[in-house]
Amino acid sequence: MGRVKKYIISILIMLIFLVAIVYMYLDFSHLFGLIEDSYPSSLIKRLDVFMIAVIVAISGKDRLSKKDSVLLKITFIAICCAEISFVLHNFFEGIAFFFIAQVLLILRNGQGLKQKLTVIDKTSKLKLIGCGIAILAIYILIFTFAFYPILELSPLLLAFMFYVLFMVYALALSMSLWVGMANYLLGLFPKKNSLMVCIGMICFFISDFLVGFTILTNSDEFVYKLAYSFIWPLYMPAILLLALSGYKYNEL
Repeated sequence: MGRVKKYIISILIMLIFLVAIVYMYLDFSHLFGLIEDSYPSSLIKRLDVFMIAVIVAISGKDRLSKKDSVLLKITFIAICCAEISFVLHNFFEGIAFFFIAQVLLILRNGQGLKQKLTVIDKTSKLKLIGCGIAILAIYILIFTFAFYPILELSPLLLAFMFYVLFMVYALALSMSLWVGMANYLLGLFPKKNSLMVCIGMICFFISDFLVGFTILTNSDEFVYKLAYSFIWPLYMPAILLLALSGYKYNEL
């Protein structure tokens, strides 16, 4: 990697964390009642998304592979579109773009997975099955004890629409998490890259659960403010790790 690109990426990462400090200060100040509204943070946060997308866009010859780079770039285009949709309060469009992003992440993080599954040992298979069962259990528990009771209180048609939407997206997110963990357990990418993918997808999964929870709860409640405050401290590292996982670290 050239010196100029290293410098640009280093500057971008520093700016990303400086911006994160600003919106985390606003969100947690709102949580503890120090300010009445943290609204500016919802706009400031998107600066991080676009700066992280720039890191993906400039990978060039330092990418893992051409196919990986293309999939990752399209993924971040979808993520940027999703964030723009949410800023414009287009909720359904935002979820649709994030669904596309998760499908692309499954394809990207699962490169070589099908071939690897045919040759792995019994221990690795058991680990993957265990991860799958754990994710499925979490998925069922979240819908049974968190989302479903809240949806029951909503108008019938609206509740049905939300339920279907959340179920479809949550299934894609859960599959994406499992593929991300499989990437690390099976070593589909170089070790550092696989670790970034795995941690990134775990953070993504948790942050999206919190997003879903805030959508279905009253914005005046403390539990809403608490969940809202922790979304971006998880989401920003998630997408940053996924972006950085597209680089060749043995050449840095």
